[in-house]
Amino acid sequence: MATPHLAPPVAFDPGDDTDELAERLAATGPLARLRIAGHTHWALTSHEALQEALHPRSDLFVRSATYRDHHGEFDASSPLIANIRVRSMLTQDGPDHRRVRGLVQNVFTRRRVQELRPQVEAITERLLERIAEPGAPRPVDLKQSLAMPVPIQVIGRLLGLDPDDYPAISDIAERTLSGVDTAVVEEAYRFIGDLVRRKRENPDDALISAMIAENSADGDKLGAEELADTVYLLLIAGFETTMGALANGWRQLLRHPDQLGLLTGGTVTWEQGIEEVLRHSTSVNLLPAIFPTREVSYGGVTLPQGTPVLLAYKAAGRDRKVWHDAASFDVTRERTPNLAFGYGAHRCLGEHLARLELGVALPALFERFPGLRSAEDDEPAPSLLMSHPRRLLVYP
Repeated sequence: MATPHLAPPVAFDPGDDTDELAERLAATGPLARLRIAGHTHWALTSHEALQEALHPRSDLFVRSATYRDHHGEFDASSPLIANIRVRSMLTQDGPDHRRVRGLVQNVFTRRRVQELRPQVEAITERLLERIAEPGAPRPVDLKQSLAMPVPIQVIGRLLGLDPDDYPAISDIAERTLSGVDTAVVEEAYRFIGDLVRRKRENPDDALISAMIAENSADGDKLGAEELADTVYLLLIAGFETTMGALANGWRQLLRHPDQLGLLTGGTVTWEQGIEEVLRHSTSVNLLPAIFPTREVSYGGVTLPQGTPVLLAYKAAGRDRKVWHDAASFDVTRERTPNLAFGYGAHRCLGEHLARLELGVALPALFERFPGLRSAEDDEPAPSLLMSHPRRLLVYP
């Protein structure tokens, strides 16, 4: 039962400052209440609590695909319900999770991803040249001109997407992960249904066609809905999270020229700088939801079996018990593993790809435009689940 000392819910709406939210939740942790669009949700907010909940040997929580088996309920009127209903590797556990993940994981190994480096470098260079063209618009929106097209072109080639589809995918991904646009789900599945149909009729050597072929060879281990959900996840996770990390990284380095100087001057490696971007400014604010398989207590507060719990990844990166002066952006910080890519069996499948894209594009911008400066203060994108600026205007 809740104790008399339970803090009041922290109000959060799309467009609110996620840095401020992360600090408030980190100070409240390890468990906090969030008031989102008129609905109160519990959230795990500390590094230790998230790591414990996500530990591969823990049976303390289950994902949403099986939550009803553990008396779980989720308010159908919550704007987050659409993210609960899908059946992809993100929402599954155990054999079901391994079955779905097994269809795609070989494409995202460290070795396979490193083979993509020349492509990522070429895409980045081409986009930078476009920004540098005489007569190009000024100021430049780095989000639209670089942070979005780098990951969408990379994942697009991996999945076998038509470049004409990129604008629709970008729109669907951003609206899905806003957490507030429930209409986008139906639109997304129409798009994905058409995409899968096209790949069945005209297969290629890319990932979606390979998934369809392997699934058919294995006796349709994935049903039509599960296949669509998996494609949906790959489209969104393969683009939106890396886009946000790129935009957040450039934003923080422009805000902290002293830190940027340490990186461009070679005092600190870009690998170390990227790790601080991931810790301090992860693009994932919140993810829904996991459900306890039995009563669980945090800080004297007991949650009944089946209570939906959000995962506050950005707050966990600001945990003061793990990082000294956690609110500060410091590229010289001693490296301590963070949870930006998750933990355990559900650790992000695309981590190696995201790190490659960050490692190429983040420094390339400053190498090409050493005098880069911000054109205006940015404001947050209107999202519940993600954390990145609405736009990032600069003068090259």
